[in-house]
Amino acid sequence: MSREGIRLALGVNLAAALMVGCNYKANSAPPVRSTPATVAIFGTDTPICDVESFVVTITSASLVPQGGGTPVPLITSAAPATVDFARLADFTNILSLANVTQAGAYTGLQITLASAQLVVLNTAVSPPVPVTVPVTLTATTLTITINPALVLTSGASSGLIMDLSLLQSLQVSSTGQVTGTVDPPITLTPTPTSGGTVGEATALYGIVQNLSTAVPANFTGSFGLAVDDGTGQALTILANSNTVFEGNGVTAFSGLAANTFAEVDATVSTSGQIIAQSVDVDEPVSAASQSSAFLGRVINLTQDGSGNATSFTLLLDDEVPSLSDTVPLHAGITVTLTGTTSYFMNWQYLNHQAFTFGPQTLGLAQKVAVFGTLGSGSPATLAASQVFLRPQNVLGNFQALKVAGSDGVTGGFTLTPCSGLFGGKIMTVLTSPTTVFTGVSGLVTLTAAPTLDTTGLMIYEQKNGESTTGVLWNDAPTWIMQARGVHQFPN
Repeated sequence: MSREGIRLALGVNLAAALMVGCNYKANSAPPVRSTPATVAIFGTDTPICDVESFVVTITSASLVPQGGGTPVPLITSAAPATVDFARLADFTNILSLANVTQAGAYTGLQITLASAQLVVLNTAVSPPVPVTVPVTLTATTLTITINPALVLTSGASSGLIMDLSLLQSLQVSSTGQVTGTVDPPITLTPTPTSGGTVGEATALYGIVQNLSTAVPANFTGSFGLAVDDGTGQALTILANSNTVFEGNGVTAFSGLAANTFAEVDATVSTSGQIIAQSVDVDEPVSAASQSSAFLGRVINLTQDGSGNATSFTLLLDDEVPSLSDTVPLHAGITVTLTGTTSYFMNWQYLNHQAFTFGPQTLGLAQKVAVFGTLGSGSPATLAASQVFLRPQNVLGNFQALKVAGSDGVTGGFTLTPCSGLFGGKIMTVLTSPTTVFTGVSGLVTLTAAPTLDTTGLMIYEQKNGESTTGVLWNDAPTWIMQARGVHQFPN
C-alpha cells in the first residue's frame, strides 16, 4: 500500500473509532484532519559594487497570523540559517522549507539576526585585496510586513521571497566608502504560483549523495544535495525527463555519482517537491583527500605573450567541502595553469552564442570553480586540473543600445561596470528571447541613470566579433555577458 493509502486508511479507522466511542449518529460529520502547508523561503539580494561577502545568521523567523495570534516558527535557534547574501545578487536560494499546520493568512515575519560579517574588495591597489569591515546592525530583531499577505492552504506549498537589499541597507560615507553600518530594509513578497511552481532556486550547489530511483511516477530519480550555503540543509531533489544534465560526460540521471560537486537550478512545486531543471556536474570531492571545489572570483591574472592565462589569483568565496583550516575563506589563492588544465563552460541553455572557454577567454572578474592539487606552504597555491566558468552578476550603468529585435528583448547593449576590476572599461551584454527583464519592459526602455544588474555567463574575448543577432563588439579585449537576467533598479 502506498504512503497516501496508509495515511487514508489510518484516518478512516480513527474516525470510525471516534464515532463509536462518542455515540455519533450515523449522519454526523467526522472530524476533518488537514495536512500541513509547506512554506519555501527563497533568499535573494540587491547587490552593491565590490562587496564580496555579507554573511548574517538568521537565528529565528516566525510567521505572524493576520489579526494576531501566536507566531508560527519557520527557522529556530536549534537550526539557524547562516546566509551569504552577497552570493545571492539577483540569484535565489532556498533558505528554509518548513511545514505549517495552521492554514490561513499571515501578514508579517518576526526575524532575529546575528553575527554579521562583511568583506569588501579594495581595487585601489594592485593586485586588489579583500578587506574585512566590522559590522554594526542598526536592528537585530525585526517584524517585517508581508505585502500582500501570505495565504497558506492545507496540503499545498507557498513561496516567500526574502530580499536583504545590500544596495539600500549598507551605508556609505560621503566618499563612497562602506562604513560597516547596515540598516537591513528586508522585504518579503509572496511568490506567484505559475505552471505548478512557487519559485526557483538558481544558486544551489553542494555534494551529491543518496541517489535513488525509488521515486514518484513521472520522475527518473532523486538525489540528496548537501547544500553548502550555511543553512545546513540536505535537500532531496527530484529529476525528470526534462532535467538537463551536463558536465564530465553526464547526460542523464544514471550518470550521476555520489560525492560529486554539482550546481543545480531547481523549482519548488506547489506540492513541495524540489525539481531540478539543470544539474551541472563537476568533480568528485573529499575533505579526507584535500580535494575540494574552490569557488571564487578572478582578481589578478598573468598571461603569456600569446594572451593565454598562465596563472591567476582566486578570491575564495567558498570551498566545498570546507578546507578552511588549510585555506581560509576570503583570502587570495594562487592558481597555476598548465597545458593539461581542462576548461569547461557548461550551462548550455545560457550559452546562446556558443562561446568557448579556455586560457584565452579566462579573464579578470570572472567567477569560476577550480579543482586541483593544493600545494604546501603559506599562502596556499593550487595547481588546477580543471576550471569551470560559473554564472555571475555584473553591476553597473547602461551606456548605449546596440541592437533591439522586434520582440524588444533580443539584441544587446553596452554596460560600464562599477567594479574597479574592469578598469573603467565597458562590456557588451547580449540578450536572447529567454532573457528576463526586471524593472523595465525591454531593451529600448533602459536608461543611463539607475543602477543596472546583469546575470548570466561572462566570457573574456580578445578579438572583435559579432553575435548571431547582429551585436558588434570592436573594443577587444573586452568582456561579453550572455544575460539570463537584466534588472534595472529605481533611482
